[in-house]
Amino acid sequence: MIAQRPTWLALGLPLPLVLALTLAVSTQVGGCSAVMQHLSEHSPLGALAVGGVRAAGHQLPISEEEELAYGGAIAVMVVQKYGGVVEDEALLRYVALVGNAVASVSDRPKLRYHFAVLDSDQVNALAAPGGYIFITRGALALMKSEAELAGVLAHEVGHVTAKHALKIIQNLKSARAVTNAAASAWKDAAAFSAVVDGFIADFLEKGLPKDTEFEADLIGTRLIAQVGYHPRGLRDFLKTMADAHKATPHSKFAATHPDTGRRLSLIDAELKQLGGLDGPRNAERFVAQTRPAAKPPTAAAPVSAERRP
Repeated sequence: MIAQRPTWLALGLPLPLVLALTLAVSTQVGGCSAVMQHLSEHSPLGALAVGGVRAAGHQLPISEEEELAYGGAIAVMVVQKYGGVVEDEALLRYVALVGNAVASVSDRPKLRYHFAVLDSDQVNALAAPGGYIFITRGALALMKSEAELAGVLAHEVGHVTAKHALKIIQNLKSARAVTNAAASAWKDAAAFSAVVDGFIADFLEKGLPKDTEFEADLIGTRLIAQVGYHPRGLRDFLKTMADAHKATPHSKFAATHPDTGRRLSLIDAELKQLGGLDGPRNAERFVAQTRPAAKPPTAAAPVSAERRP
């Protein structure tokens, strides 16, 4: 499903930015079937993952075409891992609206971003190469404001713009000698799958390297400040997560993610550099837009956070 152009004025952003966003950004949202259909139709690697279609050749360094292919395949596996995408058109349009607002002022504003809500109680957000960005119902349930949502999505946009995952994929290709001289590179399904499977094994179980999380925090904080949200949005959410996980200091979450105190300290230093900027948090609108779908976890399915945004 292709959503209509977002009504940027609905976010209360400055008029010059509203005009720029309206002209430059096209938003795509959809439910699980729509996401899978999009990946199959528009991503060579996504098509391979869904239906076994061969992908086109590549040149090193990784081109944007190849990035979209790898991202599509990874996105398919993320959707499958988390049990699908929330089928709520209004919620998805809202998340995409906020996400595209911050993406439009990033270092890669022309990349077409795709936002979706994973139908999972886990507290998580993930980004695949090529602009595929996911957030879970569990994360939405823990948030208190639109500024927090913008901050988390901006963090994930930061991973995409800095090509954190893509650099890992490139290393995996080199390690497996997946070059132009090897089986026509990623035309070959086996070579293709080897790289994707190698990435997914670490990505879903261990997360990205910790230094990339620090960098994405700083990028995300700058992006939401530039758009006009309260620049503490991401920090607010990380603090909430830290408080929620004090009872489980030896959890897998704590073992596989940067120390939250360190993350907050680095964000605080960045906020000082930004000079005490202010902005709306839009808490009431966030609650109105998300609470019907972002159901809190049940007692039988406590919140977990295998990989923090």
